[in-house]
Amino acid sequence: MTMKYIRELLKARNEDNEILDRSWVARAGARLIQVSAVMRAVEPMIVLIVSLALMSTPAFAQGSIFGQDDQTVGNGTREAIRWARNMLFLMGVGGVMWGVVNIMMEKAWLKQMLGGGLAMTVGGVITLVQSLSGGKSVDIDTDLGQ
Repeated sequence: MTMKYIRELLKARNEDNEILDRSWVARAGARLIQVSAVMRAVEPMIVLIVSLALMSTPAFAQGSIFGQDDQTVGNGTREAIRWARNMLFLMGVGGVMWGVVNIMMEKAWLKQMLGGGLAMTVGGVITLVQSLSGGKSVDIDTDLGQ
C-alpha cells in the first residue's frame, strides 16, 4: 500500500488529495493504516507460530530446568515475596511523604496518607506471616530493653 494507492482511494471518495502533502497527521494516519493492513495479513502466521511453540513446550520440559537443587522454586518464591514486601512498604512510605507534602502545600492529602498507611500495614502483615511461617516466634519486649 503506497501513497499513490492511498491518493487514489482518496480521489475515489472525493477527498482532498492535498491533505497528505500539508498535514503530517494525515501522513502518519496513512502510515498507521498501512501498518495495520500488514499486521492483519501477518496475524494468522503469527498465531500459528505461537500455537506451535506453546504446544511443543512439554517436549522441552523433559529435562531438569532447575538443576539438581529441588529448593530453587521455593527460594525464588521467598525472594519474590521478600522483594514485593519491601517494595510495598517503601511505596507506603512514599505515599505518606506525598501526603505530608500535600498538607504543606494545602492540597488534598487524606487519600495519599491512607494509601501509604495501608501499604505499610500490608507490608507489615506480610512480614509477620513470613516470619511465622518460617518458624520464628514473635516476642514482645515488655522490659523495654533492661
